[in-house]
Amino acid sequence: MNQEPPSSPSSVASIGGDIETMALTGMEESSRGARPEGRGRAQMGWMLRQVAHLATGNATAIGIGMVTLAFMAQMLGPALLGMLAMVEAYGRLIDQIIRLESWQAIIRYGSAAIERGDRRGFMRLVQFGVALDVSGALAAGAITLLAAPYVGAWLGWDMETQEMARFYSIAVFFGISSTPIGILRLFDRFAVIAWVEPGLALLRLAAVALIWATGGSIWELLATMIAVPCLQRMALSFAAIVELRRNDYRFTPRIDGLALAPEFEGIWPQILSANGTVLVRKATQELDILAVGAIAGPIGAGIYQLVRKFTLAAMKAGAMLQQVALPDLARLWARRDIDNFVAAIRQVELLTFSVAICFVLGVLFVGDDVIRLVAGPDFEDAGHPLIVQSIAALLFLAGSALRPALMTMGFQPQVFRVALVAGAVFFITLYIATPRLGVVGAGVAHIMFNLIWLPSCLLIFLKALKQERASASQPHRSPDPD
Repeated sequence: MNQEPPSSPSSVASIGGDIETMALTGMEESSRGARPEGRGRAQMGWMLRQVAHLATGNATAIGIGMVTLAFMAQMLGPALLGMLAMVEAYGRLIDQIIRLESWQAIIRYGSAAIERGDRRGFMRLVQFGVALDVSGALAAGAITLLAAPYVGAWLGWDMETQEMARFYSIAVFFGISSTPIGILRLFDRFAVIAWVEPGLALLRLAAVALIWATGGSIWELLATMIAVPCLQRMALSFAAIVELRRNDYRFTPRIDGLALAPEFEGIWPQILSANGTVLVRKATQELDILAVGAIAGPIGAGIYQLVRKFTLAAMKAGAMLQQVALPDLARLWARRDIDNFVAAIRQVELLTFSVAICFVLGVLFVGDDVIRLVAGPDFEDAGHPLIVQSIAALLFLAGSALRPALMTMGFQPQVFRVALVAGAVFFITLYIATPRLGVVGAGVAHIMFNLIWLPSCLLIFLKALKQERASASQPHRSPDPD
């Protein structure tokens, strides 16, 4: 049996070799050119270049997406836009609950296998990941299809909305991109990931503009919402296969791929712990619009969907930095280069906090004008909810470097427990505030989540850092002579 890295530890003292293997080869260096291995500025410079790839691609996609949103908002109005948003949120929520993301395990265990030169072990890991993706997608798609009438009746949907939710299950059946994303990140293909989305955003814009010009219906827009993510996942899968071949790997899927899990010690706890944290966070971003729709109706959901699109665009900055920062923070932590580790975190936090401040100021000064320009006068009630959501986004972005830092330090279980507490506070606040405040109530719930999550994670980080500095400052005693 191949020797694989141990499961994720829960204390700083136990992570040495585990993080070392992940850190040393977070991305394979090939003929494309080696990544800088210098400390401090050199590593931060590499990180910022990767962020530039992602930021440019995402900024392009966001700009195109806002034009697409303008077409849809002015074509549909708040009620029909809200109907589409609830259908999409329903499918995405089922997908996130049922299907387990594999990309973090692919990076962690795959980097160790590549470092050892264990090509067979790496390909068996990919076979496991693909089997996990496919089985999860099939289960999530089936549940989305079969549960639509029951969930729709509970939320007060009419028969047309329930039928749309069943139709959206097609997109859920195609949820097989997690392992391909892990492969592309492992082999340093951030640019490929970044530029797939703008290309598909252009395709989506062209389709929506054609539907608008020809007087199409909401069903044509729904078909576009299904086709584009399916194409995205197919494109990422194709790019991952090409990348494997570039590195002389030949992938052959296995029906019994899940049976390979025992070869990778601790892989299930790693996947379940990482997915638990993501699930709590993602659930707050899908259940909120379902709650708003159930209480405020499709019009309220439509207004909230517009607000979400603005704030999610800003929050993508934090997600981009997490993707790029994780391997380099792991590298610094494995060397116990505490000064540069802290400096990198500080620079990332400064960058994302600056983005957040600019976003909040933009919302305060020109938010109403942008809403009228993008969506038209029917969405004028979105102004105050957008201000509240921008504050929630500010708090979210303020912890962008803490997430990968705590993962690197081996504190994923503690982060999961914090997420559970913050998630409980979120849902309690959502239940209390939304009936009283309407669309604004969902934004208040997001603020409460982040007010619990951010200080708690900061305390965990500072405590661990203090312990590590104290341990490093103690001189090593040599054994007494006989």
